[in-house]
Amino acid sequence: MRLTIFHNENPHPLWENSLKKLITPLTFNELTATGDVHIAVFNDGVVGISLSKDDSITYLKVRDITRRRGVGKYLLEETINFIAKDFDKAFIDTSKFPQEEQDGLIYFLEMEGFVKENDNSSIYVYEVV
Repeated sequence: MRLTIFHNENPHPLWENSLKKLITPLTFNELTATGDVHIAVFNDGVVGISLSKDDSITYLKVRDITRRRGVGKYLLEETINFIAKDFDKAFIDTSKFPQEEQDGLIYFLEMEGFVKENDNSSIYVYEVV
């Protein structure tokens, strides 16, 4: 089976257990209330999820056991493509993520082409080409 990204789709019942591992303590309904949901699925299990609101990515999480396998990269690319339908830049505020994950997130974002915004050191910008 291949890695697939679903945008704004209600979760399939097969995805429930793996989805809960990524979003606990939140519920899926709480997440969808904050914007657009992008779910990465592999072999009928959720391996990553991101949220976007307008031109900003507000949540990005990949299961620990699937990290460093391209899931985050593909999920981020597809989330940016979704945002690019209406905006020419995508933003992410790293201060909204857990402190212990910020260094890794910043490294990942920079490797994917995000640059630090001049006015705010926690905001990273990706210019859609």
